[in-house]
Amino acid sequence: MKLYNDVKNTILSVKLDKRTDVYNWGLDNSFPQLVESLINISVTSKVCVDKVAKAIYGKSFGAIGKTIVNKDGQSLNELLRIASREYAKHSNLFIHVGYNLLFEVTSIKVIPATQVRIGKQDDLGYSGKYILYDNWHKEDGRVDEKKFRFFNKYNPLKEVIESQIAKAGGIKKYKGQIIHLQKDSNSIYSLTDLNCVIREPLTENNSQIFRSNGAEKGFQNTKIMSVQGFATDEDRNQFRYNLKDLQGAENSGNILLLESANMTDDLEKQMKLDDLTSKYDDKLFQYSDVIAEKNICKSFGVPVVLVDSSNDGLFGNSGEMLKEAQKQLFESREEERDMIEEVFQKLLSNFHQPIAGELKIINPFEEQITEAKTEMINE
Repeated sequence: MKLYNDVKNTILSVKLDKRTDVYNWGLDNSFPQLVESLINISVTSKVCVDKVAKAIYGKSFGAIGKTIVNKDGQSLNELLRIASREYAKHSNLFIHVGYNLLFEVTSIKVIPATQVRIGKQDDLGYSGKYILYDNWHKEDGRVDEKKFRFFNKYNPLKEVIESQIAKAGGIKKYKGQIIHLQKDSNSIYSLTDLNCVIREPLTENNSQIFRSNGAEKGFQNTKIMSVQGFATDEDRNQFRYNLKDLQGAENSGNILLLESANMTDDLEKQMKLDDLTSKYDDKLFQYSDVIAEKNICKSFGVPVVLVDSSNDGLFGNSGEMLKEAQKQLFESREEERDMIEEVFQKLLSNFHQPIAGELKIINPFEEQITEAKTEMINE
């Protein structure tokens, strides 16, 4: 399996590819694609990403979040939802910003991490270019540098934007800027939360494959029939036809027919039916599944009860512990919310259409906190 080899040999190597002047994201420059593939084959990883994204998103920006902010008709709330998921998966977030000739923001859009790479640094260690391309993983052939799209690093200063527009050959040719938010600003690319347990999603997937193959192909209700050798091909084909007819369409192929090379007069030995049914142990991966689930949850900082709530004793009939776990996850992602919220506030402050009201991610637990305080005062 190619994915197994990718995981087995992968490390987050970030080196400058001198042929393209791009900082490779992983050994083969397709680390984000690998991460997304692993998340898609692991139920625990998928649930963790969903929970973390929801914790970052909160209850959206509210009514002000309905403002449309790009030509695709996406609202602020939709961008926040996409941004939350991108950050939850990769711990990196890329936002494209478009301008008009008045240097006002006219477009805001989230760019998938799988498409963005960072250009080489100058002599002062500054990397001012981002390269967008949709085939870094080489699934559609070799990397075609002619299809690279170059974008400037975000800088809201008017003189900088004016200079970039002039260098591009006018506003119609100007592609805008890209903001890069990440967990570790000292790194070229930040490590995903999944990185330290990157083999665990594959463990979960292998367990699923084993159980599926065991149930479907594990010699269930399979027999082996030994018979005397047939005199002609016609006799052999007729016997197989009759056997298949007796089995019926649902069970056809469940009997393996063997012809004996030795002749015998013993009627009991002329035809023999043996059982080949094998019992597979569907609990073989049970321990590994439990450990994989715990490790992935730890890596994402998601309480296990939010992933597996099958044990009612964990949070009682009232579900109080479940609510506390949700609140704990929400509070643990405060830094990410503040960072994303701050960027959107900055961009909206220079938006070409005035936005009325405060742009703030709504706390879903705020009402509960207010009610608790009211109860304390009344007591």
